[in-house]
Amino acid sequence: MMERVQGVSRDGWIAAGCAAGIHLGLALVAILAGITGASEWFDQRDYHLPVILEFARTLPTPDLSDYNSATTPGYHLLMAVAVRAGAEGVLLSVVNALFGVAFVAMVAGYIGRLSGVLVGIVAGCLLGASPYVLSSSVWMTTDNLASIALFGAFLAAAPIAAARTPYAVRCGLLASLLAVVGVLVRQILAYAAAFPGAAVVARACAAKRWPRASELGVAALALVPALVVVAIFVKLWGGLVPPTFQQYHGGGANPVTPIYVLAVVAVWATPVFVGIPGFLRELCSPRMLILAVLAAIVACALPSSYLVHVRFGGILWTIASKLPAPAERSILIVPLAGLGAAVLGAYLRLWSRAASIEVDRRGLGLYALLALLGMAVAQTTNTQCFERYIQPPVLVLALVAAASLAGPRLRAWPLIAMSAIALALSLFNVYRIGAN
Repeated sequence: MMERVQGVSRDGWIAAGCAAGIHLGLALVAILAGITGASEWFDQRDYHLPVILEFARTLPTPDLSDYNSATTPGYHLLMAVAVRAGAEGVLLSVVNALFGVAFVAMVAGYIGRLSGVLVGIVAGCLLGASPYVLSSSVWMTTDNLASIALFGAFLAAAPIAAARTPYAVRCGLLASLLAVVGVLVRQILAYAAAFPGAAVVARACAAKRWPRASELGVAALALVPALVVVAIFVKLWGGLVPPTFQQYHGGGANPVTPIYVLAVVAVWATPVFVGIPGFLRELCSPRMLILAVLAAIVACALPSSYLVHVRFGGILWTIASKLPAPAERSILIVPLAGLGAAVLGAYLRLWSRAASIEVDRRGLGLYALLALLGMAVAQTTNTQCFERYIQPPVLVLALVAAASLAGPRLRAWPLIAMSAIALALSLFNVYRIGAN
């Protein structure tokens, strides 16, 4: 048993180191080349870098009541400290890239522990080549630091879902504190405070019982610190975002976001789940075809055509903007949403029939899907529907769900194929190949 634990741990460390090194190399190529023109470059130039420099100038008493970013100030304050310590230019960009390196390492290491070193490395490469994770390592945005806090909170509560710890309260407390860190970087990450509750429900479902009221009560307490921090900023700003951005990001919920999340699941989670033995056969079953059609019909209830400033930002939106949208229903987004629903349905079918899988792995797999649901609900509250905020958590949670269910049997080849596609997308989105 000790040899097995050491082997699993070693797999995780090797996977983390290899994937992190590859991601850092990809980011440094773009940083040292001085590539410009990407969406994230504009965000760095017009929003994040000016705020960082202003905070650096006014430390230790920066004005947090209104500034030129729609997020809470944690990332900008941290980078401002780096500026005050002497980081500037390329060095400041490298500091920012280290957040992406850490994020990729965390995910690769965890998947390596669940499914072996090769799958861990390939999973980390897939995440690290993602046009959104990579672009956020090349240019200064809040994304990767926020993802570190989000995944950290997820991992902190994971032992609860897996029933692997006698210290569930401590795990919940740690997840709650990491959710606070996430909220300080991006206020929408308050949903991470619900991870202990999701873990409790997932563990109970895996064990085929109802969650205990005492467990849910303790999990509810984990929500309080993050919500208090959000309330403090709401009072300071007079809304959920700084006053400058309240019309753009604080104009109410965007009902198309759940449809778009399912479309992103279809593109990024399908290749991950195909690595699970038996998944493709289940996905192609008549029942999943029916589910896909029904989900597409439901998706037609809402307009899903491309609109600037409401449904804006991302690869799928860009493609959808060039395709017909009869009656404001995208011929791309709607079918992909149907496929995404079938993908999740096929996974749940395998999950429900996996009686031979240990309860801890079943609990962890369902926990990942509940976290995905929480992300979709939280992102729906944003007036904007940006793919860069949706794709990384969809990919990461799909990787965890697949590795939990399949374990060492998870196939690497679909991840390798999707990594090549991700890198090709990054050639356009990050390296500007083919740009005018």
